[in-house]
Amino acid sequence: MDAALGRRITAGCRAVGASGVACADLSGTGEPAVRTIRLPFDADRAGVRPPSLLWTADKQGAILFPETGYVLVAGTVPFMTAAVGEGIDTARARFGRHARALAHRCPSLAAVAAAHPPAHHAWSRPAEVEPHSAAARQLDLLDAFTRGAYGAGDFARDWWEARRTSQASGERLRGPLGDLFDRVFMILEDYSIHPELAEPGDLSDDELRAAVTEVFTKRPSED
Repeated sequence: MDAALGRRITAGCRAVGASGVACADLSGTGEPAVRTIRLPFDADRAGVRPPSLLWTADKQGAILFPETGYVLVAGTVPFMTAAVGEGIDTARARFGRHARALAHRCPSLAAVAAAHPPAHHAWSRPAEVEPHSAAARQLDLLDAFTRGAYGAGDFARDWWEARRTSQASGERLRGPLGDLFDRVFMILEDYSIHPELAEPGDLSDDELRAAVTEVFTKRPSED
């Protein structure tokens, strides 16, 4: 386990209100008692070695560390969204590339990657998006909002919800479509859903609609 994984575990725990994780040594050679590791999680200081199993007290998140080189992470949507912020499929795809790069040193990683392939192809254009996916919902919201059929606050709220669902479901975007969604994300970062919490420089409802319309009209074609 490295520092990056420690940050992921810490983020997942905090997202579900956990102050730490329980840890069990699965080697059969250590003490059978389960110990608690407090946040922030640091594998080196905590002395976590494979094979080990870690989990939150309410079982909203779990991390299996079977051998050096990888871990398997599972949990509820809030836990996974925070721990695997890039999305499950993106993480799986990256691990597949990692396994191929280290095939000569760690041949066992190839079998792990093959057992956990991405569930979705990476969509690059609207026409490729599965109709009932969260990404399709985001496209519908963009269309309705830019046509004036959706209020700014409702659009922002529902967009963030659909984005979280898309990430938790492992949906992957790339190319022109990924760029479009990234630009909308950046625009919404400057908009407050709650007017009473708006800061100087935040976009107004009209400014949000104008900015989103501008990027959406330049979206990739449906071909």
